[in-house]
Amino acid sequence: MTSELIPIRLSHLLGNSGVGAIVRGANWLVVVQDTRQWIDRQGISAGKLIPYVERVRAALGIEEQLREPPVAKELTNGQVDGTCVPATRFPSWMRCPACGAMYRLPWRNVQPDSAPRCNHQDCRRRSELEQVTWVLAHPSGYLADVPWHFLSHKDAREAAQRNCKVQDQLRLIERGYEERILRCGACRAETRFRGDERVGFGQGRMQPWTKDDLVPPIEAAEQGDKNLAQVLVINDTRVYLPVAESVLVIPPESRVRKGTVVDRLYRNSGDRSRIDTARTSLARKGIIRMLATEYRCKPNDIETALADLARGYPLYGENLTPGQLRESEFKAFLEVLPDQREDEDLVTRNRSDEWRELGMAVDLNTNEQKIIHGVCHLVRVDRLKAVKVFKGFTRLGGEGIVPPDIVGKSDWLPAIELYGEGIFLALNEDRLKEWEQTPAVVSRLNRLLPRFAQSGRNDPNPVTTRFMLLHTLSHLLMRQIESEGGYPTASLIERLYCANAPEPMAGILIHVAVPDIAGSLGGLAELSEPRRFLSILIRALEHSRWCSLDPVCSEHEGQGPGLLNRAACHACALVPEPACEYGNTLLDRGFVKDDAANGLPSFFGVT
Repeated sequence: MTSELIPIRLSHLLGNSGVGAIVRGANWLVVVQDTRQWIDRQGISAGKLIPYVERVRAALGIEEQLREPPVAKELTNGQVDGTCVPATRFPSWMRCPACGAMYRLPWRNVQPDSAPRCNHQDCRRRSELEQVTWVLAHPSGYLADVPWHFLSHKDAREAAQRNCKVQDQLRLIERGYEERILRCGACRAETRFRGDERVGFGQGRMQPWTKDDLVPPIEAAEQGDKNLAQVLVINDTRVYLPVAESVLVIPPESRVRKGTVVDRLYRNSGDRSRIDTARTSLARKGIIRMLATEYRCKPNDIETALADLARGYPLYGENLTPGQLRESEFKAFLEVLPDQREDEDLVTRNRSDEWRELGMAVDLNTNEQKIIHGVCHLVRVDRLKAVKVFKGFTRLGGEGIVPPDIVGKSDWLPAIELYGEGIFLALNEDRLKEWEQTPAVVSRLNRLLPRFAQSGRNDPNPVTTRFMLLHTLSHLLMRQIESEGGYPTASLIERLYCANAPEPMAGILIHVAVPDIAGSLGGLAELSEPRRFLSILIRALEHSRWCSLDPVCSEHEGQGPGLLNRAACHACALVPEPACEYGNTLLDRGFVKDDAANGLPSFFGVT
């Protein structure tokens, strides 16, 4: 059969449709191949290099370069312009929906643009075959076809059945909704197929598309439940869990002037190499004059740009501390930058003074004044850029991350640039310290911590009362922004800044991010106008006090995944999965509203 082109958004290619994911096309299920195959016709990595990401790489603790995935489009004549991300048809087995006969790689035996059909002698319908919907996944990240022949003979009692080697006479027969019988037509061995069997993976290929990358013999020989692979339905979330992180671009990299001589030289390593490899001073001057003509500048401008690069442009020797991701972003939002340009990658307007002035307005009541005093910083974010980096994936809850190239030898990682706008706020640190030390607040958190420890998760680390307050307030604000601003919650993204020591943080960024460099239309940033934001915050706090499922919701000791939520459900605090950093867990309206009966105070002091 001919190849099938499946359109995928770049953001999805770094998410649930990334390397190692099973993707459903119009005709086939396929698995996305690793980044070693993302090459053009010359065998060179097809993705464009992303510049000005030294701080991003330092924050994530990675040394690899960041490249965009290759892109392609189908022309009207059916040809492809660009480089496609390759994929492999998987699972390899297909099944007749009428008689249950199973075939491996049946598409090899049909004409182009024809669908494989059942040719079993007992099948009258000759139905089109369907790919099976089960795969074999391993905690180490391996993926393979279900060992159908092995499973069909695992309960064999007769010697002839145990010694049967016939692979092409298997049938998977469905009896009712849940009962499935896997049968070998050659020896009549059969077993009940549950669809969740656990077996050893063996020393096969690590992934369906790899040829030389085999499971290490030592690992293949290991025994025990932890090393067993499991049969799973392809849409089971345990089959594939992408691991990606986003980092905001902040000064000085966000302030780079695009199109300048130093910017062009920074981006063009080939031009720099030509200058550096010049054998004589005269040859070097000739190359610089030629580049000056190409860049439409003076030779002295090239020399000045080279000097800037030698001094460490654009960071100029700034000391980058690995892992300090949120701390640097938090400081960037609070810093008032002079002479900001609209084309910078982080454009903010600090409205904290206007916010505090609003707190002194005579037309505000006591509760409104308390709410204003609870927020010490309010920032309008007119433009931001985030870099989303795909680090790899896991399967079946495995601890190790499988890198995008499978073997961990590549010098680059897939990444995309996202543009948007948002609102940033930071809570009053003095009031927060007083609130989080209240015995009733600490006691409420302590009842949740054992469940978090049992979940095996390590993010956030640690879970604190301040985190629970920030996270729940963030969700309440997003839901209210949807009501008042018209932005669907699924398009919003939260980003929390939370730390107790050594540098305390208590901030929330709610933003949108799209691949279009033009960003969004500005409606979200407009909501940071102090009176309008006060209205949103007041209503969000009002909604924290009551849920349509109360009193059941408010009195819950644990609900949601891992019972990691308390007073938080779909009716009051949950948001669509893309909007939440923590999988809609670790939420509790009890940390936002007051509960006089249990001595639990409201952070904002609203009664």
